[in-house]
Amino acid sequence: MLYDFLGVYGKVGQSSRNDDDVFDRYSHRWTVVLLTIFTIAISAKQFVGEPIECIPPPDFSGTHKTYVENFCWIHYTYSIEDNTALTRDFVRGANGSRKTPYYIWIPYILIVAALCTYLPAWLWHIIGHRATIDIPAMINQVAKTNLTNTEERKTMLLILAKHYEKAQRYTKSKVHITDNLLKQCMSACMFFAGGGVLTGIYFFTKILYLINAIAQFFLINYYLQIDYWSYGQKVLHGILTGRDWLENKVIFPRIVYCDFTIRSLGDNNLNYTVQCALPVNLYNERIFAFYWFWLIFLSIVTFYGILIWFGHMSYHGRRSFLKKHLRINLELELTDNNKHLFNGFVNRHLGGDGILFLRLIAKNTNPVVAGELVEIMWQRYVKPVDKIEVISSKENLVDADVYLNGRHNSKND
Repeated sequence: MLYDFLGVYGKVGQSSRNDDDVFDRYSHRWTVVLLTIFTIAISAKQFVGEPIECIPPPDFSGTHKTYVENFCWIHYTYSIEDNTALTRDFVRGANGSRKTPYYIWIPYILIVAALCTYLPAWLWHIIGHRATIDIPAMINQVAKTNLTNTEERKTMLLILAKHYEKAQRYTKSKVHITDNLLKQCMSACMFFAGGGVLTGIYFFTKILYLINAIAQFFLINYYLQIDYWSYGQKVLHGILTGRDWLENKVIFPRIVYCDFTIRSLGDNNLNYTVQCALPVNLYNERIFAFYWFWLIFLSIVTFYGILIWFGHMSYHGRRSFLKKHLRINLELELTDNNKHLFNGFVNRHLGGDGILFLRLIAKNTNPVVAGELVEIMWQRYVKPVDKIEVISSKENLVDADVYLNGRHNSKND
């Protein structure tokens, strides 16, 4: 079971996903890996090591000491200021003492944070890939192709272009009215990016990444009952001034107190208050300090990535992307004769989904492959299909669906 658990998280860090960009990977890959490492470290200290050490009453033996530590661990403890006298007024978390029941739940809080971070990637994988084009399947074919072999590369790109055209025809076909309305509304919201259901889902996924990064502050603030918004600032101030990270140890106290009662027959109950050390909080305060700075970095990077994609998918960004590749691969300069064709190619044939598809291919393979695919798609758009010059030998051509499903056999087999 442990091997399977580690195997799942091992796949998260691999670079086998070809349906996103580096900004998304900071969230669904590296943040999840980081939280997994934190969870394993804290769990090892809690379930294997000794997370709490208590000073038992003088008349307690060794087994009683174990009982006291187990009791204080599974029940809440409380902390007070170092310069405050411990009196009965502080017993059981009253009159200024602060309960600390959270530390036993920290591994589970980190697991929830990891699941929330991976949720947008899961939604993109489940919904996005089934909206119009299965981008990973198409990009994986590019990765499997011998790009140094001109014939094989051209054949593969022609198949991708034909598959894209077929996917677009299915998208435009009549389906349920409610389905059409939903897709039309989503496409209309992407008016700035050329429209498209796939584009809408992709931007929605990126916004979810940003919401998740900011919501993590609320999650930790709520469950730990601390002012996590200013936690990193206090840590940074302590480092810059040469003091301890958190001088008063209120957030993650290292010295706590625990109350318990030994019940005997009748009403003869003995109440005890013991002092305990929480070595696990040495890990907790550093983990959550580092994670505070990581969440700040993640929020900034994710927001910057959204702005970058706004620029990529803008009116100017879409046209300049295609013009650059057409100019390089076909030495095509737009004149009055072909401006009309170019506008139809950008707006009607490709739209937002087509540009998104080409840009993801460029980001996950290389710009040369994306440029050659743009060239083939342009040639198929400006010329009738039956007059297109065949780029590779006919005997090597296979059906697009057969190729993408991994059953690539030539006719001579």
